[in-house]
Amino acid sequence: MNKPYWGLWGLLLTALIFFVVLSFWQDGIRIGSFELKTASFASDLGAPMKHHKVVKNTKADADGKSAEEQQAKDWRAPLDTTAKSILFIGDSMLEGLAPRLAKYCDKNGHTLVEVIWYSSSTKVWGESGRLAELIAKYKPNYIFICLGANELYVTDIKRARRHYVKKILAEVGDIPYVWIGPPNWDEDTGINDLIEQEVDEGCFYLSAHDQFERSRDGAHPTRTSAHLWMDRVVKWLGEKGAHPIRLGYPGEGTSRASHIVIYQPPK
Repeated sequence: MNKPYWGLWGLLLTALIFFVVLSFWQDGIRIGSFELKTASFASDLGAPMKHHKVVKNTKADADGKSAEEQQAKDWRAPLDTTAKSILFIGDSMLEGLAPRLAKYCDKNGHTLVEVIWYSSSTKVWGESGRLAELIAKYKPNYIFICLGANELYVTDIKRARRHYVKKILAEVGDIPYVWIGPPNWDEDTGINDLIEQEVDEGCFYLSAHDQFERSRDGAHPTRTSAHLWMDRVVKWLGEKGAHPIRLGYPGEGTSRASHIVIYQPPK
């Protein structure tokens, strides 16, 4: 390098050293009436690195939904594979449904308490407080309900029965449940709509549009048809229910609940 450049490089180096040293005086340096402010160079050297927030690009999925919208769709609980203590309450429809559910329970390690209250309704159960008593006694961690068949023709149903449906659900509390709607043999006055409005999403199986073979009374499904009905409920629970549990297919046939309670028709 030529000698004339040595002086220039020396001057630049001296200036750099001066400003670096100056940056370590927090209050600056005063010379007469002039004040030299310190730079932030030294403090910036010792300061921790700042992490900038990364804003993710919410790309739409194949259905045109954003990541947030997709997450909102995932409201179902994951499959619960633990053994359950199941309480199944309802009207005489349990005669066909419960033995088939008992078969599923035997296959999958669950216990089942079956409670049939003949000719009962949401009003009868809601007024009685019996569900709360049964829960306290048997301590279930899953509940099946089948009610509404005896209320297909109630007039002004939403005013007359909404309070009782709410009462039943209040007694269920935080226990996961499935409410199986009545197997309509005729157009109802609104019992299915009422129940569906009140229960949690993914907790109501609408049976009204299913096809059934009927017994002689024209209302109750035959035993074979009721077993297929329960199979459909179980399939729906696994695919669309809010709280799916382990209910692997048990093969044909029925079984007997661990405990059966029968209440006679209300007076």
